[in-house]
Amino acid sequence: MSKHVVSVWLILASFSVFSQEQLSISDAIAIGLEKNYDIRIVGKENLIAQNNNAWGEAGLLPTITLSATSNNNRRNQESDNQFFGGQLFPGFQLNDQRAYSVSPSAQVSWTLFQGNRAIINKRILEGIQAESAQNAEVVISNTIQAIILGYYFAVLEKERLDEFKKQLDLSSQKYEYVRAKYDLGSVVTGDVLLEENNYLTDSVNYINQVLVYRNSIRALNTLLASDDVNTDYTLTDSLVYEERVYDYNDLEMAMMDENIDLKRIYISQRILEEQVKQQRSSLFPALSMNAGYTWNRNVSDLTNAQYSGPNDSYQNPPEPLISKTGTYFANFTLAFNLYDGGRVNRAIKNAIIQQDMGEIQIDQMKTDLTQVLSQTYDEYNTRRNIYFIEHRKKMGAETNLRISEEKFKNGTINSFDYRTIQNNYLTAAIQELNALYLLVDSKVSLMRLTGGILSDNPTGG
Repeated sequence: MSKHVVSVWLILASFSVFSQEQLSISDAIAIGLEKNYDIRIVGKENLIAQNNNAWGEAGLLPTITLSATSNNNRRNQESDNQFFGGQLFPGFQLNDQRAYSVSPSAQVSWTLFQGNRAIINKRILEGIQAESAQNAEVVISNTIQAIILGYYFAVLEKERLDEFKKQLDLSSQKYEYVRAKYDLGSVVTGDVLLEENNYLTDSVNYINQVLVYRNSIRALNTLLASDDVNTDYTLTDSLVYEERVYDYNDLEMAMMDENIDLKRIYISQRILEEQVKQQRSSLFPALSMNAGYTWNRNVSDLTNAQYSGPNDSYQNPPEPLISKTGTYFANFTLAFNLYDGGRVNRAIKNAIIQQDMGEIQIDQMKTDLTQVLSQTYDEYNTRRNIYFIEHRKKMGAETNLRISEEKFKNGTINSFDYRTIQNNYLTAAIQELNALYLLVDSKVSLMRLTGGILSDNPTGG
């Protein structure tokens, strides 16, 4: 064997994988649903919507406030004319007067009625939570679709790699066969060089396909949020044709009932309807209550005060002076908006316009989905027919290759003809695999459109 061939085999040996983790399509979906970044993010967003869906957030419950105020001061007083001690003195000074007070209070504020606004707000919050849950289903469906296609794309590249390996093995055998005949003097040097060139060409094709396959595995690992994007797998599911004939009317009915994008926009429309009611609630009077209790304890300490003035007989109080006060209150307010420059009416009109826009968007989405479904349905049937043709071509090319091998060994056909037949088989095999992958792609798209991707078998069977 020549030095070139030895070096090629060393390169090919470096691509061998001795230990690989097995991965089925169902395993890949399970891992993706657990670890995919988009699904984890939308799950957190759904938790926020759940937390916000509460009566307190809607404004039905009262607000209770507890507070405490402490005041402390120290005062020095000086006056030219001050009534002190029951007499009027012209000029005195009183130093080191101290006062302390503490005032704890509790207050309740409660909007008792405003056109059922709190109940409407609660319905809006429930709609937002339902919309968030539906957004999660959209992300999950898109992720499952991406994982299925990513998995089968890796399978496609692996099976293409297998076909390139078959081509390479066949070229290797031909090369060794011609070299053996050359050693016996049956063929000339040109024949050996021809087969060596074919072998090297197939080696390059195989090496390039290894790179393509590895990149497809990296893309799959990214969808699965794998810790190591270079983790290789033994993909246990293959690209296999499964006969399935769809009826367009059945698909359209399923799409109108189960399409997750339509479900989401229906929920959004219900929120818009509640927002119209929310704006109309501003036309009603608002009745609110404000109640509370305040307790005050005040201490005036003159025990250490120093007095200087005309009344030298002033004596400091022996104890601080303490006063306590408790105040209760309950007040009701009825407010009615008589005029605000038309702000409420404009808000109501805008909400109605938003609702009308939502209806238009629903009609638009139905039209767009119908167009996409019709296109995907035709695409599926077209690709199904193409697959039949490519499969038949591949079977014929495989039979021709098998027959030609004997003819080549018998000398009935030359190396050029046999190489042409060999390349024809490789092309037919690759085209069959591509056609089958595109057929799976169309099938998954139909599943996504009709809502079946969340309930059907992940393989689309």
